[in-house]
Amino acid sequence: MRIRSRSLLLLTLAAIYVAAAKFGFTMAFTAEQVTLVWPPTGLSFAALLILGADAWPGVFLGAFVANVTSHEPVLVALAIAAGNTLEAAAAAFFVRRFVGTANSTNWLRYALGLVVGGAVVSTIISATIGVASLCAGGLQPWTAFRQLWWTWWMGDAAGDLLLAPILLTWRAGPRFRTRSQALEGVALVVGLTVMSALVFTRSFDKAGPQPLEYTVFPFIIWAALRFGIAGAAMANLLTSCVAIWGTIHGVGPYAFGQNDERLMLLQIFLGIIGGSGLILGATVSDRDASRARKASMVEASLDCIISMDHLGRIIEFNPAAERTFGYGSADVIGKDMAALLIPERLRAAHRMGAARAAGPESAQPLERRLESTAVRADGGEFPVELSLTRLPGDGPPVFTAFLRDITTQRKRAHQLTFRATHDGLTKMLNSSAFMERLAVAARQANIGGRSDVAVLFVDLDKFKAINDRFGHSTGDRLLMAVARRLRTCVRPTDSIARMGGDEFAVLLERVETEGDIAAVVDRIRDELDRPFHIDGHLIRATASIGISTGSKTGPRAEDLIKAADAAMYEVKASPTQAVGSQ
Repeated sequence: MRIRSRSLLLLTLAAIYVAAAKFGFTMAFTAEQVTLVWPPTGLSFAALLILGADAWPGVFLGAFVANVTSHEPVLVALAIAAGNTLEAAAAAFFVRRFVGTANSTNWLRYALGLVVGGAVVSTIISATIGVASLCAGGLQPWTAFRQLWWTWWMGDAAGDLLLAPILLTWRAGPRFRTRSQALEGVALVVGLTVMSALVFTRSFDKAGPQPLEYTVFPFIIWAALRFGIAGAAMANLLTSCVAIWGTIHGVGPYAFGQNDERLMLLQIFLGIIGGSGLILGATVSDRDASRARKASMVEASLDCIISMDHLGRIIEFNPAAERTFGYGSADVIGKDMAALLIPERLRAAHRMGAARAAGPESAQPLERRLESTAVRADGGEFPVELSLTRLPGDGPPVFTAFLRDITTQRKRAHQLTFRATHDGLTKMLNSSAFMERLAVAARQANIGGRSDVAVLFVDLDKFKAINDRFGHSTGDRLLMAVARRLRTCVRPTDSIARMGGDEFAVLLERVETEGDIAAVVDRIRDELDRPFHIDGHLIRATASIGISTGSKTGPRAEDLIKAADAAMYEVKASPTQAVGSQ
């Protein structure tokens, strides 16, 4: 079934080739077999690119039937068919090998492949084999080889430039998304048709080509700029059809003069508009595709993308930025970015940095990540991470900032830091964080001068008995309550830690007299003397407190904590002693 479908496809290709060839023979002026434009060249080239290289039998069969039914000997028809087939195969191979498949990112390369590989290089094969076959078969004299070869080569090139692009770019055809675009397309077709008719279907008073034929170029450029490669291909074909029709019917700028000269000039004209229009259209299609890809990425980006000019005015504000800042794009475009998005206290620094970055000899490093603060439309500030890049190009510099709200990340980082430095039960510092803070405080203390540092080591008495009587859950709640009461006894600048089990440590900084320490100890004892109401139980807890100071033990954190711990155990060993000091 598959083989049968493939065979039917090849027969269809051959039939279309024959029909195109018969139409092409109507444009034969120099010789019956050599035409002004040879449409089957573009057809076969496109067919092998679209259907694959294994579609060559359809091209060969069509070429043979077209030539053998045009009063050519069988051997000559076979040779010409072989040349036509090799021409199409070579063009398709060139494009596949050096260009690849056509897509929205390589239209210019594809157009250059069509022009160079198809219209210029591969047509040499068919022209050489075809004209040599005609001369060798006695159908044309060898003295006419040069002129016949030129006409054949130009005719095949015109077929490649005019027909192949239409077939290969149909999927990139103009898409009229709005009524105005559709009206513009209609206006282009009407204007180009009228101008082509005025130039190529009127009689001229004197012989020879006139410069008026190039008045169609503004329309070709219009088609390329507004509708890309497909629009340029359609405009090329329309103009060429009118020009060829006028020449065949003896009107237009190419209807006068010697036959060979005027046909050569017409073919050159067709090649110029075909090649230049195609390349310009491909360039525009690549540009439009690049812009569309950029726009889609900007629109879909989860990060804020904000571009500004050298004066700091916003020129791009994507949907993520709208959601983050609470402004609509129309509300911010053209306005000063610093005045809208930067907190007032940071605006001066921002403007100075932007001015340095916009300078012609700026050495300020860009394209690096940094953290800053931004402000929303409602006035709320929030932390952001951003990277700024200077876009390359001529003229005043343009900058694009990629920005994201890191409020959640900051909260998570704070939570992780808190968990790493605090006790999970009481939410006070853990032992390692306390020792680090104690070491810093001890180094900074002016020991022997106006201020000192002190450590209180607090150990709950008979905590195991409380756990055994009321349960560990109640014991945990007691530890939490003790921690809260300890916090009320010290200054905000002092530190409290749970060292483990039922042991707490208090760091008192900038202690000036021993009376300051005694006041804190008295507050702690008063707080702990009050009973605790936990889980319906009235629990009384006492504590042994050991004290050490930097002025006595030295500034080393280990010595301070060790001395306070030893003092605490002295208290526990002496029932009549409430507080110990070393």
